[in-house]
Amino acid sequence: MTSNPNRDRSPILILALAAIITIGTAGLWQATGRDYYTKFEVVEEVVVAVDPDDPLAAAGFYDDAPRKQTVRRSEFRFGLLPTTTNPLDKHMLAVLSVLGPTWLLALSVMWWQRRRSAAVNPIR
Repeated sequence: MTSNPNRDRSPILILALAAIITIGTAGLWQATGRDYYTKFEVVEEVVVAVDPDDPLAAAGFYDDAPRKQTVRRSEFRFGLLPTTTNPLDKHMLAVLSVLGPTWLLALSVMWWQRRRSAAVNPIR
């Protein structure tokens, strides 16, 4: 009985594909700011210059402390964890929700191939 040479390489190809998806996902997470949760809008506090015409500044209210202002920006941040309660929400996209199914599928296919291979060619 001859063996199929493609079957011998398929576990390596499956693992390589899962590893490529993992590296791409980690790269995207790194490139978008390495946040814990996926965000489509970023809320940050930024330091702004004190307006010299501000009556509070003239009265010494700020005492040379930096003045902060809350700013909202429309910016995508790929997070480690999803921030949603609905599985069809756009915030479901995250490292965990991409890599979990990827590796579950890869390991399941490899396990299924191993069981199928063992059933076809039993060791005596």
